[in-house]
Amino acid sequence: MVDHWLINVLSYGLPQACELCGNEVPHGQALALCHDCVADLPILGETCQRCANPLETRLERLEHFLDQASLLQTRQCGQCIGKQPFFDQTISFFPYIAPFNHLIQAAKFKGKLALARLLGQLMAAQLTNCLEQIGKLPDGLLPVPLHPSRQRARGYNQSLEIALPISKRLHIPILNQLAIRITATPPQTSLPLKQRKQNLLHAFKVNNDVSVRHIAIIDDVMTSGATVNALAKALKQAGVEKVSVWSLSRAEPPS
Repeated sequence: MVDHWLINVLSYGLPQACELCGNEVPHGQALALCHDCVADLPILGETCQRCANPLETRLERLEHFLDQASLLQTRQCGQCIGKQPFFDQTISFFPYIAPFNHLIQAAKFKGKLALARLLGQLMAAQLTNCLEQIGKLPDGLLPVPLHPSRQRARGYNQSLEIALPISKRLHIPILNQLAIRITATPPQTSLPLKQRKQNLLHAFKVNNDVSVRHIAIIDDVMTSGATVNALAKALKQAGVEKVSVWSLSRAEPPS
């Protein structure tokens, strides 16, 4: 119902209410966020170029509407230097703190499909501002697959909903059938790091007819990186040469 309401509002040009503060959003603006709330969104400071783990505790703010600081990173964190993950690069924009933790949780567990698409629009706008730093775009986008049982219970895959605006904005196809999740794992947030990795062994299956060279995995929030690493491993074994991770939010990795 919320999603249908949002579509109708956008279609008929009626005023929108900001999803964070409730103030009116300027007419014609695609995002259901007012300028003040966007300007107050926290963004990550310097991060590891490989896994987007924050290299400093410093956070920035968006000084201008949808204007992202440079993503060009040259450093890797000690964890990636010690043991490189299967993915080659991670781009993440926002720390997993308020309001993003609340927005992502509502999109995943409270049926707020419109919020998932809003987050996708925000991420697409940020990526567009960073095309020069990103360089060559991937051949396709792969939302992290949900196990069929979890997707049935949730009704949708929030990573796919986030990927849709990115695909439209950057003209990159979504390869949603490229991989499937064959193991129904418990929620990763409730598990220690070692068990997260163990649970994800052989969790994904990639189609044998992979013909693309560069894939960007789309995820809502990256914490330990165990999920995207398991998926990247399966993609590499299937012949994909480069795997990027585009994550909306980055949480503090578990110890």
